[in-house]
Amino acid sequence: MFKKTLVAASLATAAMGVSAYQIGENNDFNVEVYGVAAISVVNYNTTNSNDVDSTGYNVENESRIGFRAGKAMTDSIEVFMQIESGYVGHLSEAGNADNEAAPGGQGTLGFRDTFVGLKGDWGKVRVGRVLTPMYELVDWPYANPGLGASWDWGGDVAAIYDRHSESIRYDSPAFGGFTFAAATGRGDSSVKDSNFYGANAKYTFNTVTLMGGLETSENFKGAVGTDTLGYLVGFEAGLPGGFGLAGAYKVAESETAGAKHTQGSYSVIAQYWNGPLGVKVGYTANLESELEGAKQDDADSIASIQVMGVIEGFVPYVRLAARDTYNGANSGDTGSPDIVTRVGLEYGF
Repeated sequence: MFKKTLVAASLATAAMGVSAYQIGENNDFNVEVYGVAAISVVNYNTTNSNDVDSTGYNVENESRIGFRAGKAMTDSIEVFMQIESGYVGHLSEAGNADNEAAPGGQGTLGFRDTFVGLKGDWGKVRVGRVLTPMYELVDWPYANPGLGASWDWGGDVAAIYDRHSESIRYDSPAFGGFTFAAATGRGDSSVKDSNFYGANAKYTFNTVTLMGGLETSENFKGAVGTDTLGYLVGFEAGLPGGFGLAGAYKVAESETAGAKHTQGSYSVIAQYWNGPLGVKVGYTANLESELEGAKQDDADSIASIQVMGVIEGFVPYVRLAARDTYNGANSGDTGSPDIVTRVGLEYGF
């Protein structure tokens, strides 16, 4: 019933004297509706007064939905497109979603990867809102389980973009076990010469994948005079007996008016699967950053363990994390890590 309701949606073209255009019925595009239903209950047992989540437990809704379509334009070129919403989040009484000022917040259609592209045996090009090649590696496989508050966005040196609009990205076909991607785009279109450039490369042999990423920018996110550099090297390996291991090291560097701020970070993840049952353990740390060679006393870390299962496509899980992410003289840190517990269920369709 849900799919038929979507199929029945139409675009009004009466002003042009053309009959209604029905998705998936009156055209020969291949249209797919997809998404993730994900809900969890999380408790932030915080010891830090600066943590906005210290008021108690949250019901966090990471559900999202998307639409994909594609059609051959020539024998060697296919046009494809995608529009995807962000997470539903949780709405406050004022109607504002997580981290967003407008009602609906991250759940807005188009918040995640939304683009038009061309693809063929030569690879694919996407124009619009996409992950940068560098952040694609940061996000997976090194952020799960529950390491993002330090590894993804918790560093003290902002140096790379993540999912970004006004991007042009190329992904190569596979050359044996080797693939690469390259992208460029505007950082802030209202600022002259605010641009970024990035690339990643992966090489797979047997059950091991080696990967690296690089990104540089001018006038980072519209900040005139701030140039950045980020890079990452890492691996992912499948081991005998259901074990797996992944690790990465990245560096973020920002320079403003000749003052250079640099920080190194690393992430290590181990997992074990026995049939439908899996256990994942992760540890990540931001090392002390250096501003013009002086240590800034801002190191932080997260240790996490997650137990999960796969049952008819459903993934129930329990996660426990110790976050020591508020160090520094003005952070209000008590010296004890925050203990975060999460119980959730996910299903992709």
